[in-house]
Amino acid sequence: MENAMEIVKWDRYFALYDQGELVCVTVYKKGAKEVKRRIEELKNMIEAAPRHLQNEEAVLNKIQ
Repeated sequence: MENAMEIVKWDRYFALYDQGELVCVTVYKKGAKEVKRRIEELKNMIEAAPRHLQNEEAVLNKIQ
């Protein structure tokens, strides 16, 4: 499973889990959704960074 983040109702709060590990507990579901969105955005940025650097290296190699 590529994205194992899930929001679970926990008593009167909402818990955000990432691959079974507790990330945070929020009062509102909207807050848990926002934390999840931000974490997913950061993960995507990290995954995209190496590809971006590889493309720059390829361009530099062509110039030389």
